[in-house]
Amino acid sequence: MNAEEQARHDEFERQQKIRAAAYDDMITLVGQAAQASALVELHLRQLMVALLDSRYAKLVATGLSAGDLIDTCTVLLKVNKEINSDQRTEGLALLSGLKDLLNTRNNLVHGLIAIASDSDTRTAETAPEPVIETMALVSKRRKPELLLTITKAEAEKAVKDLRERGDGILHWVVAALPGQLHRDQVTN
Repeated sequence: MNAEEQARHDEFERQQKIRAAAYDDMITLVGQAAQASALVELHLRQLMVALLDSRYAKLVATGLSAGDLIDTCTVLLKVNKEINSDQRTEGLALLSGLKDLLNTRNNLVHGLIAIASDSDTRTAETAPEPVIETMALVSKRRKPELLLTITKAEAEKAVKDLRERGDGILHWVVAALPGQLHRDQVTN
């Protein structure tokens, strides 16, 4: 192998390592998004149990999807007499946009992760490193597949936002309805 071939081989190997690291980073973010959204669902169930004045609230909340929990909690926040106007506003703000955030999570977690690079059009003078993007191939029921680009920064933001929203819901429940959170529940 001559020097030029060796340089091309070395560059190819270097870019493969960059792609592999980018893929590993996205896989880590997928796991973090799944865990953060699981906590959001847990805290949504706690919110519903605290808002629903019933010993059977935990049974009612069991098995509801995140979307159903959001819808039910939104209605309960609007009519609950145990909270004041500021608490109501804060609680509704925590639920606002949460479905969109969970949709982003779904696209990230359920999409096929592929690493794309602009290395075919890149030259050392225009961009010293390839631009790495993750594409999620998303299939929705009765709709053709849709190719979405989710950058690492967007995935990191989704994880951060999910964590903050889950923590916010938990803190809201503890501050606004501490007694209701500990209400005896019938669980079987």
